Amino acid sequence: MNPKPKIILFSNEAGIAEAARRLDVQVETTVETNSYGTPLVSSMFKEADIMAAGDVLAFISADIILTQNTIEAARIAMEWSKSFLLVAQRHDVDVRRLLEFDEGWEKSWAAGAVARGTLHSPGAIDMFMYPRRQYEHMPPFAIGRTAYDNWLLWNTVASGIPLIDATRFVTLIHQNHDYAHALKVDVWDGDEARENRKWIKHWTNYYSIAHATWTLGADGRIAPASGWKYRMAKPRQLISHAFRASRRIRTRVRSWRFARRYGV
Repeated sequence: MNPKPKIILFSNEAGIAEAARRLDVQVETTVETNSYGTPLVSSMFKEADIMAAGDVLAFISADIILTQNTIEAARIAMEWSKSFLLVAQRHDVDVRRLLEFDEGWEKSWAAGAVARGTLHSPGAIDMFMYPRRQYEHMPPFAIGRTAYDNWLLWNTVASGIPLIDATRFVTLIHQNHDYAHALKVDVWDGDEARENRKWIKHWTNYYSIAHATWTLGADGRIAPASGWKYRMAKPRQLISHAFRASRRIRTRVRSWRFARRYGV
């Protein structure tokens, strides 16, 4: 990426420090946790505010591959408004070989990967781009235990901050994977998930990307969100709530399907 962003990796796994040095990535191992030992998203946001090198931050899931237009989106959004939250739907892609990020890789591989992949629903949010210190008072959400992403979107809109859907401009490539890492944790209905959900307050506050108030189009222009995707946000939310009771079963089926697919 140009200009090269400062990358902060939150992890205390063995061997990470050596790999991070080779990749010129800053590793932060000290993060506040809840009583279960799960890292808190709020702590990561707080630490990133302190360590950041620029005025725009992006909290991104580690299985996401970014392209140059992410940098351009940050520039456009910052010039347009001093406060915003920029999100985008991801493209789910099967990655079965090591990638070489040499010059021209976006044209030779990324474009084809997006064409072969599947655009995920607006309910999955894997990138949150925002101005520094915008979320200083985030509740103590446990990472990977549902609701914190929905809260970020809802709180943004409720606070009068522009929520920008940049799906047509930003390319987010998500590497498909199994869910073996979460087999022993109920990320939807466990104790930690229930603790996270209490900050949502009401099911109508489970916002998705479809609740965006603005869009960043393929032409690089920001405009009011319109169209069926955004008009159907509330009806889709109602349907999702109606099927919430079956989520545990659907999650187990999905985990089983991915485990079979990837041989775990």
